[in-house]
Amino acid sequence: MGKRGPSPKPTALRLLHGDRADRINTDEPTPRTGLPHCPDDASDEVRQVWDYTVAELQVMGLAFPADRDSLRCYCEAVVAHRRSSAVLAKSAILVKGIHGGMVRNPALQIQRDAAMTIRAFAGEFGLTPSARSTIRAQEAGRGREEDVNPFAGLAQ
Repeated sequence: MGKRGPSPKPTALRLLHGDRADRINTDEPTPRTGLPHCPDDASDEVRQVWDYTVAELQVMGLAFPADRDSLRCYCEAVVAHRRSSAVLAKSAILVKGIHGGMVRNPALQIQRDAAMTIRAFAGEFGLTPSARSTIRAQEAGRGREEDVNPFAGLAQ
């Protein structure tokens, strides 16, 4: 079962809106800067989706190495959706089942599952219009090393 209610507001947005101090996470982790690297064992199709998606996330200032595994899941779901859509384009929606009756083509379930995965991850990465409408430009650059120094104040 998924999370209930609307997604929580990012900390930077809470600060801008002047939320109560007890509702602000002052210990929120910030991701390391840089781009995520595509895993070596990814297929060529996954790499194509990866390269395109990382380029888009980079332009928006939302590409971070910490998102590598989630990004791979997104890319693999896109490839699965494309493959199942290609199968469905060449076959019928109803196919003959093992007992001779007509049943739904199994590719429909694969396509639907992949679409749901794509939609969930796309929302997390800001890859849909509604997800982008909730992101502020100031939030996207929060992980820069020059902005956040985890070693500040530790010098003796």
